[in-house]
Amino acid sequence: MSIEHQPGQKPLVPAPPPTWGEVATDDEKAKVVRFVMVDRVVTFPVSELKRWEHVAGEPEVLCINAGKEQVVIEGAELGAICAALDLKRLCEVRVNHERSKARPGPRVRRIAIETA
Repeated sequence: MSIEHQPGQKPLVPAPPPTWGEVATDDEKAKVVRFVMVDRVVTFPVSELKRWEHVAGEPEVLCINAGKEQVVIEGAELGAICAALDLKRLCEVRVNHERSKARPGPRVRRIAIETA
């Protein structure tokens, strides 16, 4: 049994873009990752992202080592962001906590860049 209205056909309306950021399409790889904060945007080449760690809890924390800096993302349901990193498809992450309560997916409360 299918839950689609018209199985096998594309939906009439495309899914809305995620409020937390951007991901490259299946056949593309990201070249850079932008971290959009309230006061600035910081961009790293994907080649500088060396290690990331997803820590469960309240809030969830995703720590990304990028060159001599560490990007710390706090929020909830951050698994999709971590998966996009694993697949080298993550293009942008932005704070969306206040705007996304009704929408499924990651909720990013805070992004901070610290010197490692």
